[in-house]
Amino acid sequence: MKRAVLFFMMMSVIFSASLFAGGQQEAEADNSVKNISFSVNVTPILPLEFWSIVADRYMEQNPDVKIELVGQPSSNIQHRDFVKTLLSTGQFPDITVMTSPGDFVSAGALKPLPVWELDYMADTSTGKIEGESYVAVYKTQVGGMWYNRTAFQELGLEEPSSYAELISICETISKTDYIPITMGLKDGWPQLVLASMILSADILAEDPDWGLKRNNNEVSFSDPNVVKALEKYKTLTTQYANSDMSSVSYSQMLEYFFTGKALMLPMGSWVQGEEAKLNPDFEVGFFPIPSDSNADSISVWANEGLSISAETEHPEVCLDFLRFFMTDQEWYAQFLETEMLFPTTKDAVDYPMSDLRLEVGEKYSILNKVEHWYDMTGDAALLPGLQSFFNKMTSKIAMGADVKAELELFDREWDLANAQR
Repeated sequence: MKRAVLFFMMMSVIFSASLFAGGQQEAEADNSVKNISFSVNVTPILPLEFWSIVADRYMEQNPDVKIELVGQPSSNIQHRDFVKTLLSTGQFPDITVMTSPGDFVSAGALKPLPVWELDYMADTSTGKIEGESYVAVYKTQVGGMWYNRTAFQELGLEEPSSYAELISICETISKTDYIPITMGLKDGWPQLVLASMILSADILAEDPDWGLKRNNNEVSFSDPNVVKALEKYKTLTTQYANSDMSSVSYSQMLEYFFTGKALMLPMGSWVQGEEAKLNPDFEVGFFPIPSDSNADSISVWANEGLSISAETEHPEVCLDFLRFFMTDQEWYAQFLETEMLFPTTKDAVDYPMSDLRLEVGEKYSILNKVEHWYDMTGDAALLPGLQSFFNKMTSKIAMGADVKAELELFDREWDLANAQR
């Protein structure tokens, strides 16, 4: 009996030891896997499934890495706001799509990117904050007015070369069954694209350093030239856009245009992906938002790319993924083709381009490139919190709020944000 008990005890110890050893081996195996969270900007053209292409390609070549994609839960939540929520709740991702690094640099959330690690980029100076790069910018986009070229030709309309000519076009269209401009406020951001493009044409084309001057308190939002620019925006939205804009989403805004209900769509070049997908029964054209005297400048986004968390446990993997994202030719070409974008790498990237993309490219090559006002980069960027205020302000102005009064409130918000720097 004693021998049986002793045998049982010995077997229990051996069994326990084997379980412990097996557990250790599993733990060691788990520790060998580098888990990376990647927050992506989910849009109608770029669903989570699209972003999984690059994640899967990277993991296939790096089996010791596991990438978890994280996207915003709703279409009416901007990715930049979603990432702020992740930061405030202690869930900030290892890698994130980034458009407003200033908000996160001030919180110490981003890792500076060494210049030598960005040697695949054509320009590493874009968007530097106090001399440091925090974003590997992966695309350049342009903004302007997309229009129904077929209907324009039927109405005898031509691309405008001044703001007065744009108003004349709106007047002509308003006398027909068409809506001149499609606009939607429900999602809280499409309206700021038009407002910013007008500000870029009127303010930044004349003074590219305006944003830096504002942050140095040398100019203000309520200066007469800014008031005048947003009065133009108010005119276009209150007099020539669809009257139901307050309840119209971004998707519905596109539907108004691509079904021929509205003849002009103020938006960024990513809508070319929609044009290719929807294949409307008319030809789409493009022109930059004109200033009072010319249409010689084009609004450009050069702010979006990938950033790395300052707290990531695997910085070397994150840096390698950034390089892979922009140097894997098959993926990067697919990424650019999806929205007909402009590359930011030293190496040229070839992908099939639509006739519209070729037209936009020709204009892009000859026009003065001006930063998109809302997304000014680096030390000229809007101070933390001011983008959210601008979103709300432009929505209110589109519904008829007093421009000068709103800009005075904007200056007060700047004072508050500046006091916290």
